[in-house]
Amino acid sequence: MISWIQKHLIRHGRWIFLCLLGIVIVAFVFTIGNTPGCTTNRSAYREQKFYEYDLNSQRDMQLLSQKASMSQLLRTGRPVQNEQQFQNELMSRIALLHLADEIGIPAPSQAELTEFIKTRRAFAGPDGTFSADAYTSFVDSMESNPRVQSNLIVAVLEEDYRLEMLGETLAGPGYMLPSETMAQAQRENTSYTLASASLSYAEFKPEIEPAEEDLKSFYEENKLRYQIPERIQASYVVFPTSDYMDEVEAPTESQLREHFMENRARLVDAYKAAQKAAPTEQLAAEAKDAEADEAEVGFEDVKASVLSDWILERAGRQANHAADSFAYTLFDQGIQRNSAAFNKLLNDSGLSLKPIQPYTESGIRQRRISSAMLESAFDLNNDRYYSDAYALDDGGYGVLIYEGRIDPEIPAYEAVATEVQRDYLVEMKRELFNEKGVSLKAELEAKLTEGADFVETAKSLGLEAQSYETFKGSDAPRELSPSLIQASRGMAGGELSAMITSGGQGSFVYVIAKEVPEMGAVEEDDTTQNFLKRYNAMISSSSLMNELITNGLPEPETSADSE
Repeated sequence: MISWIQKHLIRHGRWIFLCLLGIVIVAFVFTIGNTPGCTTNRSAYREQKFYEYDLNSQRDMQLLSQKASMSQLLRTGRPVQNEQQFQNELMSRIALLHLADEIGIPAPSQAELTEFIKTRRAFAGPDGTFSADAYTSFVDSMESNPRVQSNLIVAVLEEDYRLEMLGETLAGPGYMLPSETMAQAQRENTSYTLASASLSYAEFKPEIEPAEEDLKSFYEENKLRYQIPERIQASYVVFPTSDYMDEVEAPTESQLREHFMENRARLVDAYKAAQKAAPTEQLAAEAKDAEADEAEVGFEDVKASVLSDWILERAGRQANHAADSFAYTLFDQGIQRNSAAFNKLLNDSGLSLKPIQPYTESGIRQRRISSAMLESAFDLNNDRYYSDAYALDDGGYGVLIYEGRIDPEIPAYEAVATEVQRDYLVEMKRELFNEKGVSLKAELEAKLTEGADFVETAKSLGLEAQSYETFKGSDAPRELSPSLIQASRGMAGGELSAMITSGGQGSFVYVIAKEVPEMGAVEEDDTTQNFLKRYNAMISSSSLMNELITNGLPEPETSADSE
């Protein structure tokens, strides 16, 4: 089994990662500052060192981002959920790898790496344990992406192994004082008898009829909310793949067969899909066996599709080369934007500029043009006004031509009146909801003072209410909100909380009774001790991590540095 895993990993490693990139390359682009190159302003570039990596280096950040993305997917079976999580993963990875190098934690042996592979969730079967079938399926399903560094997946696995070894060292045994154990045991054994009441924020619909003066006043107080950020003015040159298909030389039979073998899964899937979409009569005439599996679809069955796919791929390469050559010519000859030489290059190449509506950085994802190409404009200026070649979403390649920036501006009230009214109503509803919570608490407390039942009183005020059987702190009801449980820990018997807003509701918790055991009346147990050890170890490790990141960050740039 071990040799099989090693052999398959070495054989398919480069494809795993490439396809991972195609799936995982984060919609959160981690770009910090300007980056050097033939399409950026080198004079504006400043190195930002974080340990041995340059945060302003596109090459460094791209490699690290790929590693962090793959590590997350292999470890959890899921891509990174949001940008903040991704950036935390990235910075922590850099700092911890630096510390691992400093300490001298070695790379795993072949046997250790093989066992480590079995712990990755991405390779787990239905029972949660390592599955050779799941591993093979995972690899084979991702082999259609054509680009990746061949040894990157192995590098990620080796780094992750070292990081886990480091994590165990940093966490330590988890120290604690006897009094901490007793206090935690006391909290867990405290008995609570609670009742709760809640008001739905969605169902709270106060009548709000704002006057024009109120709306204008709100607009004046919140002008920055409606500011239109800096916008890019640009156009782009398109190099369609279709323009180069006639230039592709006819392939040999062996070239077609090799292309079929390299892309077999994708071509066969397309063939199957086309067969299913064909009319019933055609299916009956052409399908020799409707139950035929993928292995029975051979080269001759899809030869026409292989030829067109081969031509399309080669034409794409030529389109990419033409776009790269265009950008390089602008750089190499120092051609100025909108100059006679610029227009001549366009005319001689049979190209034209396609305008792009001005866009903000946050509005990039709403455009149908390549997001990467649109993002590149923010690193350009009047001196370096052209981007690299980028693949376009609808085929072919494009080079962006930067034309300028529109400064941030605050639109007049009349232009955003609808937005202002919407925001005003939201703010007023929130304010009135909180005021309702204050008045409800006062009414509930007044009735409780008179001896009324909490649940009945709450229901009479239009609230959803219920009481709970007595429980210990370690065994709280699942249906009781954690925020209410937390609030009740600091309350005394007979006390009513203020309205707590959480999960789209405003809720109250009423402590009917609370019994706290004496410190000496509870016994320490292994569960409490283990919990505190893990918690203290986590705090210690987290504190060290924060210190490592802080120490590794570059010094803030001073005015003297920028001169």
